Amino acid sequence: QFKESVFQFAQENIAPHAAGIDKSNYFPQGVNLWKLMGDFNLHGITAPEEYGGLGLGYLYHCIAMEEISRASASVGLSYGAHSNLCINQLVRNGNQAQKQKYLPKLISGEHVGALAMSEPNAGSDVVSMKCRADRGDGGYILNGNKMWCTNGPVAQTLVL
Repeated sequence: QFKESVFQFAQENIAPHAAGIDKSNYFPQGVNLWKLMGDFNLHGITAPEEYGGLGLGYLYHCIAMEEISRASASVGLSYGAHSNLCINQLVRNGNQAQKQKYLPKLISGEHVGALAMSEPNAGSDVVSMKCRADRGDGGYILNGNKMWCTNGPVAQTLVL
């Protein structure tokens, strides 16, 4: 039933825009796919219910990824960066204050999330990365370079 409902959603709401997205390299104007997916509870599949998620496991997330990607590989990639690389990292590694601040808006689709991991000369090899976070007055000072940040140009929340 879950697979069929996500398939139907993706075919009705994503597939009609797939060719245009691939041609323009942008999501369609006037159609907020993130909000539609949030309203359909697709963003927080692995997130706890207390933040607006469904509290389901990775199997359900993989099913959603497959059906969204079947409708549009581009949207599937962007969705994965949002729902898994950003939301799931906050669920697994964020403190309580971070979860309360960021997860509800990410899960609802009000905000778009991204993960900044890849670096020049390192790619995604975490052992070779040079980016540093040093304690400074009232926070951290970040020094380094990131690249290939899926959703980066439109994200309101970025996990580093």
